[in-house]
Amino acid sequence: MILQQKIILDSLLKEGKNFKWEECQCSDCGCLMWGHGFVGRYFEESAGIVFLKRYRCSKCGKVITIRPEGYWPRIRSSILTIFVSLIARLRDKIWPKKVPHQRGGHWLARFCQHAKMENQTDLVDFLTHSFKKGLNFLPQLLVP
Repeated sequence: MILQQKIILDSLLKEGKNFKWEECQCSDCGCLMWGHGFVGRYFEESAGIVFLKRYRCSKCGKVITIRPEGYWPRIRSSILTIFVSLIARLRDKIWPKKVPHQRGGHWLARFCQHAKMENQTDLVDFLTHSFKKGLNFLPQLLVP
């Protein structure tokens, strides 16, 4: 399970494994969770691996990974980066210079699939509405 917390990625990059993580309680049984090591993840803003804290519940055995808020699981780009890139592509018909075309095309295809399933015709309005409401506008990327 992945738990998102308000963590500043720059602080995490500077401090590495010495970052001061908040205590966690198990969402299933309410017990205080114990540290269970680290797991390496890559983010677009970092040149190397970022170590994220894992916790394990001593009572029920549940393991969670803490992830910075603003990032979806299995995606290395921030939600804001994806949103800005898709808006630029839909409005201006160009990709921002920082976004690889292949990655952006993957996001656009998934977003268009989602909009089609939701019977949305105005893609810019649907994307803006989803982003403002905190809704996942690339839901099929998150299916395990």
